[in-house]
Amino acid sequence: MKPYFESDTVTLFHADCRDQLLDLPSQSVDLLLSDPPYGMAFEGKGEHSAPIRADGARQGVRVLRQALTAAGPALKLDAHAFLFCHWASWPDFYDAVAAHLRLKGALVWWKDRGGSGDCAGSFAPDYEVVLHASGAKRRSLAGKRQGAVLAGFPPVPAQQRTHPTEKPVSLLAHLVAKSCPEGGTVLDPFAGTGATLVAAVQLGRRAVGIELEERYCEAAARRLEQTLREGPGLAA
Repeated sequence: MKPYFESDTVTLFHADCRDQLLDLPSQSVDLLLSDPPYGMAFEGKGEHSAPIRADGARQGVRVLRQALTAAGPALKLDAHAFLFCHWASWPDFYDAVAAHLRLKGALVWWKDRGGSGDCAGSFAPDYEVVLHASGAKRRSLAGKRQGAVLAGFPPVPAQQRTHPTEKPVSLLAHLVAKSCPEGGTVLDPFAGTGATLVAAVQLGRRAVGIELEERYCEAAARRLEQTLREGPGLAA
């Protein structure tokens, strides 16, 4: 399939990842970093009110299982993986990932702010879970050992998001720097509007993204064009 966007270092496909992943070169990916549908039937607000594709109850886990199966041959034996998930779906996500990779643990992205829900009767949902896994061959993380709580990466303000569940580039760049060697390749099968790809480009890594929704591919392409013009170097 012809890429939706392509440069010397980054490629974005408008496709179903379960199909497109089968065409990736064998053992070409150093890091799988993605924010797949949680299977929580997420509903945004305002301009992001449209539902997320493949996010129906149980559907998200099924799609993740199929995506991991398709991605398997493309992952290097020492590849790392980080997959975001919701506290209510992480047990199913854990089982899905464990069938393909070695689970190393779970990280907690602390957002340092509350959220919606029963404000008087429950604790604030101010975090998300990130499953960390690796391939059959061990490869060390870069730099000094750090704790499993990812703090200091505030969420993207609602009015600045290009996707309803967009993750901050600074957080994704932190994970890329820890887990993808220089010159390596980052894969995001659920690319959304390209935050993972932007983080990879800013750090001088290669990247491949796949996104099902064309409107998000369009937004990702604009972000990537701007990032490539600015050149490597992490932005806020």
